[in-house]
Amino acid sequence: MLSHPSDHSVGDTLLKAASDAVAAAVSTKFPLDELLGAELSRLISTSSSVVKRHGILLEKACVEALQASGRFEVLHNPCIPITAAADGLVASNSAASLARIHLRYDQPAVRSVNQDIVVIDVAAGWAGAYSVKRGGGSMGAGLRKPLERDVAAVRLLLRSYLRDQGFATIDVVTSACIDWCGAAGLPPHLTVQGPEVDAHFGVPVIETVERMTRHLRDELHRAIPELLGPLIQRFESLPPSRAMQIQDAAEAASEPQDTAMVKRLVQAIFPIGPNAIRMPTRTRNTR
Repeated sequence: MLSHPSDHSVGDTLLKAASDAVAAAVSTKFPLDELLGAELSRLISTSSSVVKRHGILLEKACVEALQASGRFEVLHNPCIPITAAADGLVASNSAASLARIHLRYDQPAVRSVNQDIVVIDVAAGWAGAYSVKRGGGSMGAGLRKPLERDVAAVRLLLRSYLRDQGFATIDVVTSACIDWCGAAGLPPHLTVQGPEVDAHFGVPVIETVERMTRHLRDELHRAIPELLGPLIQRFESLPPSRAMQIQDAAEAASEPQDTAMVKRLVQAIFPIGPNAIRMPTRTRNTR
């Protein structure tokens, strides 16, 4: 049976992981984007890296909160074989039909799913397999469809898999994607939204995740001044925009009237045809 760490050790471990995530992102050398420049590239890349690491930390926070409740056994990243029969049924049946089916998993596997977490309530005879996603934006069909297939196939095989792992009392199983921010775009019957997580499991999870997220955000914000310093220096080295505007106005005043007219036409909001530009030249030539 898995051990259940104290609340204090859970918090310490999780917050240290968040601090380490920011430190790793800050120390990483990212590719230079020539358009953004070195300073802005580093700021954007570091921030994006911390956002991605937040997704990994969400999974870790869920695991530690569920373990700390003392109610569940939690398997982290178990590899579950997927049979050809499971894949075939998922492709050819509705969600309502699949809900009544359980398969043996010990047939030849065509692939396997590295499941984020499997949560087991031995006393209730229940287990659930979950993929934990940050869900900050739509995954797109290329990522979403394979995930839907995995979640549905694992549900068909989960009871058999767990019984072979020694959990002989498990009768009720489920599977879902935990969509923390709510924008992953998975169908409702395969999704547990972030605000629903506590009610779904019946134990507090959200508080642990939010504590980790606040600490991660604070650590990132502490690192921002170091990232902003070179960027601000770069901005300060640029020619003042007001001086450039004054220079442009002076040059326009010294130009011939028809040249200034052409310049105004070029800067016009609405579409301009070629005759509007050619007319000043023709008028000058006929004088």
